[in-house]
Amino acid sequence: MKKLEKTETTKAPAPGTRIQSVARASRLLLWLASRPHGATAKEAAFATTIALPTTYHLLNTLVDEGLLAKDSQRRYTLGRSCALLAQAYLRGSAVPESLVVALRRLADRTEETSYLADWGEHDIRVLASVEGSNIVRVAEVAAGPYEAPHARANGKVLLAYAWPEVRAAYLDQHPLEPRTEATICDRAELEAELETIRERGYAIDREEFSEGVSCIAAPILENGALVASLGVSVPSDRFARAEASLTEVLLEVIAAIDIPEQPEPEIEEVLVR
Repeated sequence: MKKLEKTETTKAPAPGTRIQSVARASRLLLWLASRPHGATAKEAAFATTIALPTTYHLLNTLVDEGLLAKDSQRRYTLGRSCALLAQAYLRGSAVPESLVVALRRLADRTEETSYLADWGEHDIRVLASVEGSNIVRVAEVAAGPYEAPHARANGKVLLAYAWPEVRAAYLDQHPLEPRTEATICDRAELEAELETIRERGYAIDREEFSEGVSCIAAPILENGALVASLGVSVPSDRFARAEASLTEVLLEVIAAIDIPEQPEPEIEEVLVR
């Protein structure tokens, strides 16, 4: 049997044309990334609305490339090559432009110090911050390692939306030390707080990390998976007066980060034997 060869496409690709097979493979990878125990081809096809035969072909191709693995029960999970991509991303220091825009927009609209945090390669980290324009404001948060996440709004968001095993391992290595009288230092109490955060969609720190400072933060999600946390720090007296409006603006800014679905591609790949 002759090797499979790719023929010329039926028409020249127009600027901005998307390749359907790449989009579908990406959709499968992103969906499987949210399934810690993997999934069968039928489950993946149903969840992503991709035809089952096409799903089989894409999944097996991704297995061949090392991006997926298939176990004895014919369940597909992320492969070792995905670890290389994840590690490269986590080591990077560049912040995606869409997140920078959101960070600046939050600072502009609230006039308060705003900052981004995410999971780094080994720890939680601050990605970037923008100082508020109010005369009385919280100092800009320096980028780098993130102290006492259990006592801070952005940190609590990252803990709340992390996979349970990731959160448990992190908390095992980082004792819940008090920063103020309001800091949650009991593991069970913290877990209950994190459950509340997942239910309402945002976290609040009322002087848990620093006296006189309160914060609110919410997750930035893509396909249901955590990307980063965006938050704002405010002097407590002003936070008490403006909590409702700050919450509304924060959630609006995050909602605006969403990228609309791309239209169906204009060309198809043709394979001949």
